[in-house]
Amino acid sequence: MRLGYIILLIFNILCLSVGAQSIITNDDIADKEMQIIKCLQQTDADYSAEYDARQFGLPTPDSINLRNQYGHEVIAYEICPAIPVGIVICISGQDAPSASAYYGHATEFYKLGYATFTMDVSNHSKTAEDKRYEEVKDVQAVIDYIKSKTDYINLPVIVMGVAMGGTVAIRSMIESYDINAVISLSAYSSFEDYFNFNRNNADPRYELPNASMKDLADMSTADSIANSRLCSVKGVDQRPMLLMQSKKDKIVPYTYFTRLSKELKKYTNNLESFVVEGDEHYICHDFINPSSDKAYFEVLTGFLKRVTPSVPVSAYRKLEDTQAI
Repeated sequence: MRLGYIILLIFNILCLSVGAQSIITNDDIADKEMQIIKCLQQTDADYSAEYDARQFGLPTPDSINLRNQYGHEVIAYEICPAIPVGIVICISGQDAPSASAYYGHATEFYKLGYATFTMDVSNHSKTAEDKRYEEVKDVQAVIDYIKSKTDYINLPVIVMGVAMGGTVAIRSMIESYDINAVISLSAYSSFEDYFNFNRNNADPRYELPNASMKDLADMSTADSIANSRLCSVKGVDQRPMLLMQSKKDKIVPYTYFTRLSKELKKYTNNLESFVVEGDEHYICHDFINPSSDKAYFEVLTGFLKRVTPSVPVSAYRKLEDTQAI
């Protein structure tokens, strides 16, 4: 099994836990790891490839080397148009999509006047591997950088992610009022909550590991179970969210999506959903070229325009015509 899969496993178990350490050895959890990996199988699509922004007609991104509050390195890539109207932070996962796989989205955001930051969360790519479970602090490091730039003053910040990246996006909103909106694809509130729900409610086709909540607690941090319950989503506090899901997703069941949506509606009146048929974990038929999927693209860009109220909708066409690539 590739090292990346093991890292993926550990991240999914711990992605909403902050500033803590694992309390048992790798040998102790090896069997459980292998079982849980089966629960988190990859889709057939391969997004592990690295892409060059120039392939998409974009200017070469500025590489931003940051530090989170614990002093650990965070790598992000900044693409800013001449007249930014908003900012989208695109979060990679441990395996897919890579930060560079967002360049297709960045191209479309660029045309609409949005600055894009693609970023690698902890333990992925160049980001430091010696401090885990603090992905929301990595996102905050990018936000702190944005707040330091005069070009970005008072611009809305939207965070976007897929699966565990979507989970980090939701958790980042809960922990930071610097985030104005979230776009989350095929996400769950936490791995612990996801596992516990599926153990009791999942369709039989979802193969769940033979692990107890105590096993998860042992693999996680001391406070991970308490902090990752679904009720923690109350921190979205009326901010806009776009959740996307496919009905036959083999990784995150549709029934979990409906449960998460129902809970989020208690805490925001600005929740939008986009559901597609089949098993489309990345929602868009071609994630690298989002404009090729008309339905996905219209929902995505429509949401962005609605959460950028300082710019009249009529201005977007002008921006699209004038933002040179």
